[in-house]
Amino acid sequence: MFKRSGWMALILVAALFVLTGTVYAQKSYSADRFDVDVTVQNDGSLLVTETVVFDFVGGPFTYVFRELPNDHTDGITNIIGSVDGDDGFRRTLSQGDQTGQLEISGGSPIRVTWHLEPTSNTTRTFVLSYHVLGVVRQAEGSDLLLWQALPDEYEYTIAHSTTTINYPAGLELVGQPEVQAGQPTVSRDGNQVRFTSQNLQPNSPLVVGLRFPAGSILTAPPEWQARQETQSAQTPIWIGVSAAILAAGLTVLFTRIMRYRPRATTRPGVVYEPPSKLAPGIAGTLLTYDANPTWANALGTLFSLAEQGVLEIDESPEQKWYRKHDFLIRLLEEPAQPLPHEEALLDLLFTTKKGPAKTVKFSDLSDVVTSRRWKTFTETGRMELKLADWFSPERNRARKSIVFSGILLLAVGFAAMILLGVTGSLGLAPLAVGGSLGLLGIITAIASTAISPLTDEAATRKAEWEQFADYLKEVTKGKAAVDNPNLFFKYLPYAAAFGLLPQWTRYFEKEGWTEVPPYFHALPNSDPAQSMAAFGAMSAASSTAGGAAAGAAGAGAAGGGASGAG
Repeated sequence: MFKRSGWMALILVAALFVLTGTVYAQKSYSADRFDVDVTVQNDGSLLVTETVVFDFVGGPFTYVFRELPNDHTDGITNIIGSVDGDDGFRRTLSQGDQTGQLEISGGSPIRVTWHLEPTSNTTRTFVLSYHVLGVVRQAEGSDLLLWQALPDEYEYTIAHSTTTINYPAGLELVGQPEVQAGQPTVSRDGNQVRFTSQNLQPNSPLVVGLRFPAGSILTAPPEWQARQETQSAQTPIWIGVSAAILAAGLTVLFTRIMRYRPRATTRPGVVYEPPSKLAPGIAGTLLTYDANPTWANALGTLFSLAEQGVLEIDESPEQKWYRKHDFLIRLLEEPAQPLPHEEALLDLLFTTKKGPAKTVKFSDLSDVVTSRRWKTFTETGRMELKLADWFSPERNRARKSIVFSGILLLAVGFAAMILLGVTGSLGLAPLAVGGSLGLLGIITAIASTAISPLTDEAATRKAEWEQFADYLKEVTKGKAAVDNPNLFFKYLPYAAAFGLLPQWTRYFEKEGWTEVPPYFHALPNSDPAQSMAAFGAMSAASSTAGGAAAGAAGAGAAGGGASGAG
């Protein structure tokens, strides 16, 4: 009995969905007619009356709307809307947003909405009249009327449409009536031109034009056209001002950068040996653009400590479905006289919320380096460089000043673009000034990185270490000779500190190197090749673990817009 009731419920629900879908599928509408009557006034304005007969199927429909763009005009006034009722009598609607009223909202475009009583399965006639100022324009030795009679966007079909343009008696057309969009039939009768179309599909606009002898209607261009011509004439000036701002700003920026850039003395040739006794982590920090320690520098320090016998790294037998390898960093003993950054790294790795620890998993390193204590390590590394008098306070201030200038220029440029865009009275060309200021701000902020905070002496040291780093990079690419069989071990901490650890390991593994460092222990019973492969997996894992620490159809015509119902 329960099963039968369940099946009956499902059948009823399905039937309900089918019936509901049928009702909604039947809600549609089309226009039997969309007629437009245009009367050209002696001042170049238009009196427009649109009559649309909508056939509503299903429903209910509660509104009809029409959008009236006012670009290429001096404004739209005297908007009046009406609709016929069930009694067949047409009534003019008062303004408001309630049922039975006409709502007029927006600025460009103006949106006109007829608010209806729920309407289904009937035909209604909607009439909209309005006065459009400044439509006729001066163009190519004539007074030109260019008008988009049918909307840009509408989702219904139109069975029949007639656009009638009446112009003052005594005027003669220059040439034939023009059709710039649509395929109507054109006919003339005295001072009247008709454009007739049938069976129009959705979004089928109609743009027509009439030319009259120059000066027959206009003695001066409409305001919008005069404003547009003024803006066009001023465009080269705005562009010139923008270019001058950008050029002057770049000149000042270049001068400041060249003034504060460190002057390094370098030796030609390849540097095959570390140029001094700097610890790998500090050497790597020196090579960063802002002398700020990164995860690669911490990794170089880690391998340096392992070489000193402070740490060992063991491959873990534990495997996850999402991770084939994991490794343990084990603290063997505290170093006797650690450097400040070495001590900071050990504290970072082996001090937890629960107290001191002896091991840390590679898979947990990302949590370690993104903790608040990571900043202690970076600050300690920078402090070592400061204690060596390798930072220039003057250059550091200059760099911050240039960064601030870039941010300020970007903000001013952005604000200028918003302000000029909102007003719009000057056109689009003035936006180039805001754009040039914003671009100059971006370039300034980026260019600030060219100013190193280092002294000339530190810059010279940095250049030497960069030459050595370039040599190690060439080794990983197979473009430099490897004449020392122990080169893999010898420069491993430096390769790590320079961000080259995965490439360094892959190169030597590819070349057949199978001896791993004594502080690295692969799983028991691993042969040399397997041990080297495990070390390669550890290199890749260690390099990625610190990733988080790194860081319209009218072609210029008046009219158009949108129309619809719902």
